[in-house]
Amino acid sequence: MSYYIRDALAAPNVLSTRRPTINEYFLSSYTLSIYSGCEFGCPYCDGWVYDPRSFSQQIRVPLDLPQRLAIELNQVDRGDLIAITALSDPYQPAEQSFRIMRQVLQHFADRGQPCLIMTKSPAILEDISLLQRINEQSLAIVMTTLITLDHNLAERLEGRAPPPTLRLDMLTALQRAGIPVGVAVVPVIPYVNDTDYAMRRLLQACAERKVDFVVWDYLYVPDRYHRNRVSEMLAQIGSYPSSYYRDIYGDQIVVNADYRAERNLQFLKRCDMLGLNVHAPHRLYMGKLAPRNEAALVLKHTGFRSLLSGQQRVSLLHRELADQIYTGTVTTEQIQSSPLAATLQGILG
Repeated sequence: MSYYIRDALAAPNVLSTRRPTINEYFLSSYTLSIYSGCEFGCPYCDGWVYDPRSFSQQIRVPLDLPQRLAIELNQVDRGDLIAITALSDPYQPAEQSFRIMRQVLQHFADRGQPCLIMTKSPAILEDISLLQRINEQSLAIVMTTLITLDHNLAERLEGRAPPPTLRLDMLTALQRAGIPVGVAVVPVIPYVNDTDYAMRRLLQACAERKVDFVVWDYLYVPDRYHRNRVSEMLAQIGSYPSSYYRDIYGDQIVVNADYRAERNLQFLKRCDMLGLNVHAPHRLYMGKLAPRNEAALVLKHTGFRSLLSGQQRVSLLHRELADQIYTGTVTTEQIQSSPLAATLQGILG
């Protein structure tokens, strides 16, 4: 059982510092975390690394966050998207009591601040009118993590999080209200949810629900304590080979490059077959973010496809140009050197 600690924020700022490069998964220049700790307690979550003993039992409620956010937003460009995706779910059960997230959305709605929210909880539907207001003025996107459709497996992998079918129903309800939605297959766990069958079934469900886009990333194992936690999680699922980490991770905290490249290509092929967008399509954010952000995202998303197609040089060109545009250090000559020059000039004016 979780207990709540009503507290003031210890950090000097509510928002992160502005990212040096735009986040291509979440379209974001800033991140914001609402609660510290998460009652869902998914054992694969990186949050355990920062709070290994009480991550799911002790939830800090930042009562002053909305007021401090209102002040900080005065220094934020309204073309910079803020992503609420960090280490804890903003709609975990604590939100039913404290409504910190609702107050945050109210501030976003008052100023038309674009945002992207990732949650496993259908409780977000209670704030659908605020999301609609934000989306009418700028952009509001909702994503959910979805790593399996198997209810029994989900219970073992995702603690007390709402089941996958409820999350898909949540996305359908949001779409009906005109809110763009996406699915994050995060994390992809080798030998667990990375098989062709599991991938096909999951992506087919996304296609049937007509989600706007899909992204994915792989299990991150930052230290030996998290590795032990993941091992305990796997032991509850089945018998896994002793070579599990040696073959896929070695001494690294991320999967090896060969595994990533092979699975990335299979994900991309399957998404293309199903008509699923990989990353948020340009139509969702076109004209809704600062031009430099919009152009940088177009380049990064194009660069991702180029990389998986074996065009490493073109991919590197796109990514470097994206960062230069985002930071305002690009020259006209550099833009003209890109195969996307006409598109970029149209965005940047």
